[in-house]
Formats: sequence, C-alpha cells, structure tokens
Amino acid sequence: MLLKIKSCSFVLGLVMALFILSACEKFDRSKIAMPKIHFITSDNLHSVICLDNTHTWIFGNYGTIFFSSDGGSTWNRQESGVDVLLGDAAFVSVNEGWAVGVAGTVIHTSDGGKTWEKQASDIGKDLFNVFFLDAQNGWAVGEYGTIIHTGDGGKTWAKQIEPKDALYNNVFFADPQTGWVVGEFGTILHTADGGTTWTPQECKDIIPVVTAKEWDRPKPALYGIFFLDRNQGWITGMDGVIIKTTDGGQTWTKLPSGSDKPIYSILVKEKRGWAVGNKGTYLTSEDGGNTWSANRSAIKSKFWLRQIAFCDENNGFVVGAMGTVAESKDGGKNWKVISGFSYDMQEFGLADF
Repeated sequence: MLLKIKSCSFVLGLVMALFILSACEKFDRSKIAMPKIHFITSDNLHSVICLDNTHTWIFGNYGTIFFSSDGGSTWNRQESGVDVLLGDAAFVSVNEGWAVGVAGTVIHTSDGGKTWEKQASDIGKDLFNVFFLDAQNGWAVGEYGTIIHTGDGGKTWAKQIEPKDALYNNVFFADPQTGWVVGEFGTILHTADGGTTWTPQECKDIIPVVTAKEWDRPKPALYGIFFLDRNQGWITGMDGVIIKTTDGGQTWTKLPSGSDKPIYSILVKEKRGWAVGNKGTYLTSEDGGNTWSANRSAIKSKFWLRQIAFCDENNGFVVGAMGTVAESKDGGKNWKVISGFSYDMQEFGLADF
C-alpha cells in the first residue's frame, strides 16, 4: 500500500512538472508591453523655478539640478558642486539665482546655472526655503528657528532671530519691509521692518478643539506661503489646511480645501490658483483663491508633490518624489507626467503607488 501511495505521488508530481514545463514553453515574452518610463532623474525633487518657456530649473536630493531651455522637452544637468539635498531655490532674473539645502548649504549662480558657487551662510543648520526680492536682499529659513538674511546678494548672511527648538518651513516677502515665516505647530511670524523684529500671528480657525477628556492636540504644521501684496495672502499646511488673510495677517480665515492631505505649495495668479501636496494632492481655484476644490485625477501620481510653478498663464510644472515632474500646457486643467511613475501607465495595470 505504501509503495502504491509513493507511486501515485510520483506520477502526480511528474504530471504537474510536465504541465508547468508546457506552460512555460508557450510563454511569449514578446507579448508583454515594456513600461515606457522616462526619468529626468530618479531623485526626489523639492523645487521648480520657471521664469519663462526657455528658463526652467528643478532641484532635489544629492545636489541635483536640471535645466530646460525648451519648455521641458529636454533637460540638461547642471553641476551644483554639492552633494546634499537642495530644498528650495529662488531666481531674480534668468542669470541670478540661489539654492539652499541641508547643513547650511547656500549656492549661487550669476550665469543661469552654468556655474554654481558656494556661499558661506555661517550656520550648520538645515535650510528648507529661500526667498529673494532682488539681487541683493534675500532670506532663508530652516531648523532650530533659523532665519538668516543677506543684503549683499549672499556674500554675507546674518541671523535675524535667536535660535529656538522650532522648524521654519517657508518664508515670503511682499516688499523689502513686509514678510512672513511659517513653520510647525501653526507658527506664523510677521515682520514690518525687513526682519529686524518678528511678531507672531495666529489663525484661530486651526486651533484644535478638544474636550476635557482628550489630550491637547498641537496646531497643524504650516508649509506654503504666497502673497499677492502686503495685504492678501495664503498659507497651507497639514490636514488640508488653507488659510487666507486680506489684512496683512491681522486676521486669518480657514478655507475649505476639499482635501485632508498635507498641502506643501500654493500659487495664485489673477483669478486662478493652484496647490499641491501629499499623495498626489492637486487643488485649484477659479475665483482668485477664495474657494478651492480637489482634482484627484489631474496629476496621475500618488507620490508627494512638493512645489508648483507657472511660467505664464498656460505653462506650468510640478515636482515631487522619485523624480516626479509633471507639466501642463493649458493652465493646469490637464497634466502630463514627463518624469517618473504615473498610475496611468497601462503597462503596469496598477491603480496606486
């Protein structure tokens, strides 16, 4: 009986092996569509500058800088001279620009990025964001309450505030005297004297409401800032937060965003507005930033999207994780992923990343 069982097992195993071998022999690899994935870079991208259709830069990890002179059709690497994460960049002309990154990194170009040189920030803290009003006056912010300023194009930088245990994520100036800084725990700082002094502002709408039985919850971290002038501006943050002011920040009002995801970057031009964030979040406004709605299928990515920029009323770019670059030719109504993965790739048959 034992011999028969072993014999049956042997025959069954042989049949299965022949079946698998037969199936393998019929497998035609040529029938599988190879994925059409294009990468400008596979590194995370954190910043995009688009001055016009012939001057676009993207910045990311490991000192990554790429430049396009033809509206994003082709991209050429620029040598940054550093091997650190570059978190943000600012240009005041097609030639003059700066980028900042970890460990106090500041680099500068005066020839459109053909060459980059280091500038001494005299700090060792990570810098997350930089803003220049003109070729001389700029500010950068980062970890440990860092706010630094230059009045000579970055040749020298000076602290504007005493260090503290806080993360400052973004800085924006409407004019040489009037600026804002945002950061973790709902931090909003305002200056009316070019940064000599900074005073807190607050949005009561984002203060968490808790009962006596609950632990206190911190206010959401704030990430993005954009101002049209010294009075009208927007700030974005965690949990889909968008807040707006029309009086220079004396009062802030929370706006429905249509999203509960972190929103990292916001931009408003005339009657149109755009914002991007985590897990492919993309928001638009058609009334000058007063109301916002989420368009979940416009940018077909589930990676985080870090920054958005428009060269003009039609042409724009978004950058994000894993080398993601998306472009729009119609004012943000439609987007095409030109670098990185998209869940619209039929070859993969995937609905998410």
